[in-house]
Amino acid sequence: FRAAAEMGCHGSECDVHLTADDSLVINHDPTYNGLEIQNATYAELVAKPLPNGEKLPTLREYITVAKEQTGTKLIIDVKNIGTREHAIKIGVETARLVQEMAAEKWVEYLVAAYPTYEAMREITTLPIAYLGRWQTELPEMHPDSVKANGLKSVDYQNIFYFAHPEWVKTFKRRKVYLNAWTINKEEDMDWFLKHKFDAITTDYPAKLLQKIESKK
Repeated sequence: FRAAAEMGCHGSECDVHLTADDSLVINHDPTYNGLEIQNATYAELVAKPLPNGEKLPTLREYITVAKEQTGTKLIIDVKNIGTREHAIKIGVETARLVQEMAAEKWVEYLVAAYPTYEAMREITTLPIAYLGRWQTELPEMHPDSVKANGLKSVDYQNIFYFAHPEWVKTFKRRKVYLNAWTINKEEDMDWFLKHKFDAITTDYPAKLLQKIESKK
């Protein structure tokens, strides 16, 4: 996050999970050092350090770092893990923590499960982008379903935009905020810049920022 903020990125994404004892921790995968995060306690997880010697960070620690600056958003990906109820609980507890820490102006959300989106929308007005599902198209991802469900922002994997370029035109006409992931190839960066996406998620922000600057 600090590196993204120093570069001037709009945001830096993190993935949040809920432990068996209701701690919100940051990790991409549902497992950590052989442990299923949702079935492990926080103490069990931090007993095994990260490769750099640090412990697995909590969402509270991430938010604290984000609040040290004002230019870059913390983009919280609420993981769709376990049962429907567990996935919803991750989202609800995340939104409550953000409110507790008065961190609303630093945060935006990504949500893959629509029931989680609905539950979070009841307690927060912050931007929530709908992710759909990795590599599998869902009916809920269609622009008409997005409109019917009142979604204002989508963040789909690049393959869906390539398969449905007409969706891009429809979303833009309906003023839906557009993001795409994970855009690492230069030709893909050029495609999404050409189509004037609102945001582009990449593992190579320096390269993308250079392209944006050169087009200016």
